[in-house]
Amino acid sequence: MPQDLFGRCRSAVWRALAIGVAGLPAACASLDNAPINLPSAIPQLAAAEPITGDDSLRTTIVGLAFSGGGTRAAAFSFGVLKGLDQVRLPEGGRLLDQVRFVSGVSGGSVTAAYFGLKGRAALADFESRFLYRNAEESLRTQIYSVDNMARALGSGVNDRSGLPTWLEKNVFGKATFADMNRPGRPRVWINASDINAKTAFIFEPVTFAAICSDLNAYPVAEAVAASAAVPIVFAPVVIKSYADKCGFEIPRRLQQVVDDRNASANVRAYGAALRRYRNVNDISFVKLLDGGLTDNWGLDGVNVALASADEPYQPLSRQDAIALQKFLFIVVDSGRTLPSDWSRTLEGPNGTELLEAVTATAIDSSVRNSFEVSRLEMQRWEERLKAWRCSLSSQEVADVRGSTDGWDCHNVEVRIDRVSFEDLDPATKGKLEQIPTRFVLDPKQVRLAIDSGAAATVKVMAPIVK
Repeated sequence: MPQDLFGRCRSAVWRALAIGVAGLPAACASLDNAPINLPSAIPQLAAAEPITGDDSLRTTIVGLAFSGGGTRAAAFSFGVLKGLDQVRLPEGGRLLDQVRFVSGVSGGSVTAAYFGLKGRAALADFESRFLYRNAEESLRTQIYSVDNMARALGSGVNDRSGLPTWLEKNVFGKATFADMNRPGRPRVWINASDINAKTAFIFEPVTFAAICSDLNAYPVAEAVAASAAVPIVFAPVVIKSYADKCGFEIPRRLQQVVDDRNASANVRAYGAALRRYRNVNDISFVKLLDGGLTDNWGLDGVNVALASADEPYQPLSRQDAIALQKFLFIVVDSGRTLPSDWSRTLEGPNGTELLEAVTATAIDSSVRNSFEVSRLEMQRWEERLKAWRCSLSSQEVADVRGSTDGWDCHNVEVRIDRVSFEDLDPATKGKLEQIPTRFVLDPKQVRLAIDSGAAATVKVMAPIVK
């Protein structure tokens, strides 16, 4: 298997520096990454309530977070969706139909966004539309091209003409967030990284309201490309701030979280970034790169939604929160490619391997911390849910359930679980870890990732819902 695209491009930068390409003028490489987001004098403040499945009042509800990892992550996450479709609930129906929200980052954001647009229908054609396609055919990958060297040493090798255009043509079409944020579909968060604020940039209503921009009009393909924009391989995706065009105020609950020194550092950083966005003289443009730089498990979107919700039951609908008995939040960890053999020898790592090792160490450490933050946020949310449910009148409960028979306001469990390569046998785990982080894979690798995701999901989730 050749070295992955990202490794080749990082190697190119080091070689370029060694031979003096750094002296090339940046102007010789023209990039198309001008902002395309539109202003909005009355920005949208909330997404449509997610109402999915054949019965919105089932007692088991699911949330998902899909990690980064190129097509490997997209395929493993897709396998998780197929696995959820195999798990039946005691009260009838399948676990897939109870997914109320999904968060995605980098490769996982492709699956998250497509499922957000198509729902169950995504199971029929996502493999043919994306997983078995070569998304790298649109990218500049020639290492020894002088133009590519100049681009790499400028903002990045690939721009809008590459992955965003390919995703629009082959996967998402002209779909915007208006198509995704509609009743009958799960709520979706696409996570990128604001490289100036050094925090997550979440494609959700409040983020865009802070810059007085229209999220509904923003193309899904552009958001997914921003979430997967690995530094150097891709130029930053640029979002323009129109903060002086509307009178938006940061929601009260989020303001409180930002000022609470005991709140999650990630959520506070997100809120602080929104405050800065309100000053157009300070922030005129937001520059976005791969969401994995700040959170490779795609948890920040969920953490922010839980910590800053104005209503205790959000991001669920009021009806679901009343009927709920068990909420399952599944973090899908699609792993990382195993390092080279330099750990077995005295020699090494070389410069490229060292850079990759440092990046991997930072990302892996970050996601472990993010998982613990999510666990804490879920515990707090469970407490708020119980208190809110117990404050309801019998009539309010009966209006939703038909009666209060068998209903206990304390009978609600919120749990967070992880589905990963570790849930599989050692041989399969080893094969999955050897799959590179690329946007084109051998069909056998795609099949292995899909089947493994489904098998791991059934293994982990079937006993939980019995």
